[in-house]
Amino acid sequence: MAKKTQTDQEFSALANRMGEKLDVPGHDLTTVVGRAGRMLPRRLRREADYLIQMEMISGHPKLCHMVDPARVAKAEARLRAHVRHMNPEKERRDRLLGQIAGYVFGMLVFVALLITVLAWRGVLGPQ
Repeated sequence: MAKKTQTDQEFSALANRMGEKLDVPGHDLTTVVGRAGRMLPRRLRREADYLIQMEMISGHPKLCHMVDPARVAKAEARLRAHVRHMNPEKERRDRLLGQIAGYVFGMLVFVALLITVLAWRGVLGPQ
């Protein structure tokens, strides 16, 4: 039972760390991974789903032998390594700059189209 508690604490710590770095709320791995969605690469989502599944299975006395400790450790290490290199402030800034760039590009296209139509109709240009 102590091993189960230790595993739960490790998964809870991993979930909190992922929640901080991915900027999603949640205190357990299921909630954090569900809300993170596409912010996690497919390979890592698969690893996180495996950890969630093993967390549920490890609490069952007849199914706990199905847990592969080496694969659990490897999946947890991969998730921790990915989360370690994330910078939430930079990602928020990049997302905002991407939205602003999209708006500015749309306005430039609109202004260019407006000038083209006005020149075509004879409102702008040589008189």
